[in-house]
Amino acid sequence: MTDISIRPVASVLDAEGVPLTLEALTVARIKRLPSAAKIQLQDLIEQKLAEAEFARKTFQAALDETYGVEARAQLLAAGRDTGTTHLRDRTLDVTVEIKKTVAWTQKGPDSLEAIAQRIAESGEDPAQYIDIKYGVSERKYEAWPESLKAPFRKARTVKPGKPSYRLQFAGEER
Repeated sequence: MTDISIRPVASVLDAEGVPLTLEALTVARIKRLPSAAKIQLQDLIEQKLAEAEFARKTFQAALDETYGVEARAQLLAAGRDTGTTHLRDRTLDVTVEIKKTVAWTQKGPDSLEAIAQRIAESGEDPAQYIDIKYGVSERKYEAWPESLKAPFRKARTVKPGKPSYRLQFAGEER
C-alpha cells in the first residue's frame, strides 16, 4: 500500500466567521463564502476525499489479506475462480465476491472481427451474436479535413458533460 501525504487544511470560516463543517454545507452557505474560504473549502474537500480513498484502499487490503486466500481456495474447490463465496469469522458472516473482467480480442485471426466476418460470409447476421459498436476518436475527427468530416456530421452528437471548477486566487499558480 502506497503511503500518501496529506497537507492539513485550516478550518473554513463562513461569511459570519463561523467554522463551516462538511455536515453543515448548503448551497446557500457556500455561495456566501468569501473567496479565501471557497478555496479553503475546496482544499478541505479534496483532502477528505484523499483520506477516504486511502482508508478505503487500506481497509480493502486488510480484508483481502484476512479473507482472500480462503475465499479463492473455496472458489477453486468449487471449480471457479470468480463468483461469490461465504466465510465465517467468529461472529462475522463474510461474503466475498470476486468479479470477473472479460476482454475480447478485437483484431487478429482469433478476434471478434474475424469471427464476425466468418459469420457474415456464412450468410448470417453477426449482430445476432456480437454487439457491434462503431465509434470515431474525437481527437482524430477534429484533425480531419472538412471534406472528410462532412459525411460524419449527421451521425455525430455532442452532449456537454458536467462542468468542473477549480478555484485559485487571480494570478496564482496552483
